[in-house]
Order: sequence, then structure tokens, then C-alpha cells
Amino acid sequence: MDLKCDICFLKFDLDAHRPKNLPCGHTICKECVENPSLGKKCPTCRKAFKIRRLEDLPDSFITIRHLENEDVPPRKKPRTEDPELQQLQRGADAGRKVVEMLRLVVPLAVESLNRQLESSVAQLGQVEEALERRVQREAAGDVGTPSDAVEEPLQLAEQLEASHRLLTSTKCTVAAEEEGGCAWTASVQPGGCGDILRVLLLRLRADGQLGKVDDAIAVPDGPAAAHVGPPLISVLTINDNHLHDGRLKVSDILRDIPKQWHTPRSLKNLKGVGSEGLLRVMGAHLEELVTSGDVQPSVMEEVRKMPGLRRLSVKCANDEGHPDLPLQLEELIINKITEKQLRCLEYMPRLRSLGVYNYHGPNLTFPTSQHGRLLWLGVCFDTDHKPTMLSLIRAHASSLQELRVRLCTFSADGNSYHFPDLGQELAGCGLLALRRLVLVRPVNNPCTGQSPECVLQRRTIRSEFTTSVDVVCKSCHTPEF
Repeated sequence: MDLKCDICFLKFDLDAHRPKNLPCGHTICKECVENPSLGKKCPTCRKAFKIRRLEDLPDSFITIRHLENEDVPPRKKPRTEDPELQQLQRGADAGRKVVEMLRLVVPLAVESLNRQLESSVAQLGQVEEALERRVQREAAGDVGTPSDAVEEPLQLAEQLEASHRLLTSTKCTVAAEEEGGCAWTASVQPGGCGDILRVLLLRLRADGQLGKVDDAIAVPDGPAAAHVGPPLISVLTINDNHLHDGRLKVSDILRDIPKQWHTPRSLKNLKGVGSEGLLRVMGAHLEELVTSGDVQPSVMEEVRKMPGLRRLSVKCANDEGHPDLPLQLEELIINKITEKQLRCLEYMPRLRSLGVYNYHGPNLTFPTSQHGRLLWLGVCFDTDHKPTMLSLIRAHASSLQELRVRLCTFSADGNSYHFPDLGQELAGCGLLALRRLVLVRPVNNPCTGQSPECVLQRRTIRSEFTTSVDVVCKSCHTPEF
């Protein structure tokens, strides 16, 4: 006999997961019975049953007797310090809850959408009837003041127009906010999941839970984008008005944050003496930080403590006292990176976009990345530190799809940014996933248009790759096929 609940997949016991018989014959545990989403319907076959209280459902005595005979011990989680086993256990527990919620919610969502369809059909019928009567009145020469009987169909007509605009919106942005402050966002296009989302938005609008986004909130891709969920990520940009004699006016900034917004999750152009004070107050909520000018170690110490930071763009001051970088970063651009910070890159499992520029420490060797998530990498080449950058490229060669090489000239001229064997060296890194290579010229040796030297260099580099890789000069934006 299967001694697991069909809804939560947990083993039956004689306490919270006591087996209960539904009138249709299916058996689920007591905890699932008490779930308010059940709605007096069997979550397995969706048959309705009439009963005053869900608690009055009888026990499944056959299952209970089997439990007693088998003396099934209560379900225990494995006691182990193995992090991988613990992760698998947490995933299994979460998966059971996901399946349970989907079993309960999906039928309810279908019923809700069917009600929305029936409501829209009824509204359309009323509007068409009112339209026909109005046309008949116009034909009869009755052009008097519209009667009160037409007012409601006019409102329905406006609602149907709004519904049509919602269903045909160019993009829908969805945001979900966790209790701990992290947020999930997605933008979907028409078709597939996008069409399903638009229909769900109609139901939310009918329930009064969906409204137009305030004009003060920046919506990606213009006002046509629909939004459901918490407010979109709010951005605070530091400007000269926030400074007094080079010092950041932290108290004024905190006071001037609009009350209708949550604490900003993005802080841009951070600069000025006292920046660490602002981060000390706002850091726990920030997901993105972009600094301006050289950042001192005291500021980076606050950056290291920010638990929700996902995107960081920073230029460190010339100081070896900078602390480690936060390891949960997903996107990082760092100028004047130190040896200690460079080593932190090995321990960033979520990193998918990385820019490393102006490293002046000793040459390092990186092991092959165990995470395989880095898709975009920007590096700064010079003859003294080229081995470090090549080692960094090799470490992420299996996943890199775009590589950007800064300070790459096409003529020698006695400088340290000319690499005649660049194509061979990059091809030797094993860049099997690479789709695009961008060459960025130094200011003192720019590329103006389609110079023969630039074309020759790109063609030479392109010949070293066997896959379809675009080699592009950033100055002239021309790929070499």
C-alpha cells in the first residue's frame, strides 16, 4: 500500500499527516485537508463534496491500521553536515510543497479564468445591444441626450477597450518580492507564456488588484509595458545637489527619498566623503551599486557586508587595504582590482558577467571554474599582466559567449598594448562557446573607420577560430566574418 499523501507526497502518520477519506474515495492527509485552498473539492478528481466542516471527514481506518501494524516511524530529516545532501533535502522538501500548491491552485486558476471569459462575453453582449439601440435611434433621427440606460454600457465599453490594450501590450514585466527583500523580475513578449500572463492580468484587474503604474516610476520600454506585483526596482542617483564641499549629505538624502517608494534597491553615481555612512543605512536593501570616482577601502568594507547586492560597478582607490568582494554577485565591473579581490572571483558561483580592468599585481593562475555560469567577460590587456588575463579567460572558457579585450592596438609603435599573436593565444584558451570577440582600442591609438590595419588584424584573429565567431572593433562596430 502506498502510505504517502497524493498531494504533499509526505508519509502518513498518526498526527499532522493523519490519513483522511474524502467522499469520492481518495485519501489525503489531515494537513492538506485543512488547507483553505481545498475549497470543498477533491484536489485529485475535483469532485465537490458537501460537509459542514472539513475536520469532520472520517479517518482512513485501513491506512491507519496498516500504519499501526507496520509501526512506521515518523519521518526524519537526515542528520548530516554534508552541504550537498542538505541542499538535496531542502530541494526535495520545497518540491513537495510546490507540487502541493500547484495541484490546489491550477484548478482554481482555470475556474477563475473561465469566470473571466463568461464575464467578458456578458459585457460584450450588453455593449452590442446598446450599440444596436443607439444606431436605431440615430437612424430614426433621435439625437437627444443619452439616457441613463446607456451609461453602464458606456462604462463597460471603456473596460473592454482597456482589456484589449492589456492583452495586446508589447511587453509585460512581472516582479515578485521575497520576504527577505530579494526580488525576481521577468519581461515576456506576446506568445506562449506571455499570452497566459496577459489573461491572468485581466483577472487581477477585474478583482481590483491591478492598476496602471505611476508615471513617476520608470517602466522599461515605455508606458505600454504592463506591470503586476510589487513596485519596480527604484533607483537613487547621487548628483551635485547631494554634496556639500565634497561631503555626502546623508541625512538630507534619506529624508528626501519619496515616501511612496520602498527603500531604493539601486544606488548609482555614488561619490563623496561619507559614502560609507549612506551604505551603512541603505546597504541591506540594495541590489545594484554603481560608484563614481575612486572608492576608498572604508566604502568597500560596507560593500562587502551588503547581503542582497547582485550588481556592482566600482573603481577602487590605489590602496592594498581593500577587503574581499561579496561572493553572491551576479554582475561585476571593477577597475584597479587588487590581488586579493581577484582571488575572490574563484568563489562567486552566480557570476555571469565580469569586467576586470587595470590590474597591477603579480601574475596569477586560475583553476578551471567549477560553476560554468560566466557568459560575458571584459579584460584589460598589457604585456606585463597578459598571463593573468589569459588564465582568467581559460578558467571560464567553457561558458564564455562574449569576450571584450581592452587596450588592443593594431600597430606596434613601441607600446605595451600590441599583441601580434592575440588570435593564437585566445584560440588556445579553448573558447568553444564563444560567439563574439570585441576589440577595444586605447585612446592614444584609436581606430577611425575601416582602416586596413584594423581589417587585417580582425581577419587574422578570426582565422584562428573554427566556430562562427564575430570579431568586432568597438570603434568601427564592424564584424569580421
